[in-house]
Amino acid sequence: MSQKKRIHQDYSSLSVDITNTISKTEKKNNGIYFTPQSTIKRNIELLSPYITSIKTVLEPSCGSCEYIQYLSQMYPNLSISGIEYNNTIFDSIQHLKSERIHLENSDFLDSNNENSYDLIIGNPPYYVMKKSDVPKSYYKYFDGRPNIFILFIIKSFSCLRKNGILSFILPKNFLNSLYYDKTRKYISERFHIIHISECNDQYMETAQDTILFIVQKRSSENNNPFLLNLSTYTIFAEPVKIQRLQELYENSLTLSKLGFDVKVGTVVWNECKSILTNNSRDTLLIYSSDIKNHKLDIQTYNNVAKKNYIHKTGNTEPVLVINRGYGTGEYKFEYCLIDMSREYLIENHLICVVHKHSLERPKLMELYKQVTNSFQNEKTKEFISLYFGNNAINTTELCEILPIYV
Repeated sequence: MSQKKRIHQDYSSLSVDITNTISKTEKKNNGIYFTPQSTIKRNIELLSPYITSIKTVLEPSCGSCEYIQYLSQMYPNLSISGIEYNNTIFDSIQHLKSERIHLENSDFLDSNNENSYDLIIGNPPYYVMKKSDVPKSYYKYFDGRPNIFILFIIKSFSCLRKNGILSFILPKNFLNSLYYDKTRKYISERFHIIHISECNDQYMETAQDTILFIVQKRSSENNNPFLLNLSTYTIFAEPVKIQRLQELYENSLTLSKLGFDVKVGTVVWNECKSILTNNSRDTLLIYSSDIKNHKLDIQTYNNVAKKNYIHKTGNTEPVLVINRGYGTGEYKFEYCLIDMSREYLIENHLICVVHKHSLERPKLMELYKQVTNSFQNEKTKEFISLYFGNNAINTTELCEILPIYV
């Protein structure tokens, strides 16, 4: 049996049919990906201790109604509402309406529904929005460009009754992305975290890493098993990971505490093609692909426009560079100490670690040596695997989050 067929077995025929009907572009642009039945089953099992107090349920992006159908079969006395924005999907689920299942074709984020619910459940859409498209009332819950799932979380909180439960499938990076730190702080201070776990089930047409996230609308005496406070940031994780991360932070510093600043390389090569050259007398331009096994290994590129030198004044001071990744594919933690007499500049897919103060060369080199020794430490490798997974590291995380052992 092919992998595709095995994955399809974990979905209803309705989910498979809708997935095949909607174009890949529409699914990607609107974050339309359905939830495997195995994930739904585990989700409902985790809610079983609370089910006696649940009478009303909302799924704010109900898709093919996988959750709604499972809940109505397991607990036929529940009053369930589903909202679906996509017209094609809504036309495919209208036949599921009943006395106890109400379905609505609308945008949950724009709805003025004054009802409140005991349980809000589901798999909200995930895609990055333009900040200008987001109502300003949401700005206090994120930094940078928002992902729509953050808006679904906040809007859902306003629709929960006291002691009501929110149970969402979310992107794994919600747990530690600094863009969503304000939402995590808000949750940690006002909600009781019931459960966090990774979802290992396979999705149709996406390899998005996801988590199961369950919280209750009541203050908590102790969310500590699920959270870690790092510098000014609040991080969520499964309790076993929180415990290990705490252990890995023991007797460590950060680059910031060691006096370093972290910046992205200043050259965007495809925006300055007119001054790129093949003349070795010009300034050397160092690309991320020039860093191999923690050494500088200048490459020759098939793209004739991508050249190794740039007609621009460069630097000669030592600098530690780290690959920041491209945001896709598997991330590899590559770094190298650049120490040469000739002038160089750094391309923007590398992160530069520079000291905030002007230090004598021997002192600076000793500090860089301590940092690179820490990078080679097995505890650092374990931390990167636990905390970042395959996600690239940004400048703030490198400066403020990554532990340094000196």
